[in-house]
Amino acid sequence: MNLLNYIEQKLNRPDLGLLVLRVVFGLVIFIFGIQKLMGGGAMFEQIGGALAMFGITWQPKLWGLLSALTETFGGLAIILGVFFRPAALLLIGNMVVATVANAKMTGAVDTSSVMAFAVWLGKVAIPVYYLGAFLALFFTGPGKYAVRKGGGGGGGRSGGKSRE
Repeated sequence: MNLLNYIEQKLNRPDLGLLVLRVVFGLVIFIFGIQKLMGGGAMFEQIGGALAMFGITWQPKLWGLLSALTETFGGLAIILGVFFRPAALLLIGNMVVATVANAKMTGAVDTSSVMAFAVWLGKVAIPVYYLGAFLALFFTGPGKYAVRKGGGGGGGRSGGKSRE
């Protein structure tokens, strides 16, 4: 057995990879949610106001609070692997709104120079990263290293069917 095959065999741990993704993305989105909750009413109104571009202008503070709660508790759910797919789905919705809002705030894509395009891309990159991560996690499931109702294990490629 050559060295590359040995390394491939020893490091082929998809459930461990899912755990790392869940903890990293879940922890950061949890922290973003806590920051939004600590921002209070003005922060909620600003966040909820982003829905106006979708024609939703009713109760922006409520929508902002729901967004902050989604990030806070959704982040915890992603980390722990409980209520995993519902949490991932809500976070996907949050990231779609954040991506569209950031794209709209930065204006039209300026393709006249590489630098102008890079600046525009930098404004939308973070929510796009999170959108991609939560989509991938939604489709893969939490993996076997997850807290579940009735015990751990199961789900993903490594065990029984997911209960989510």
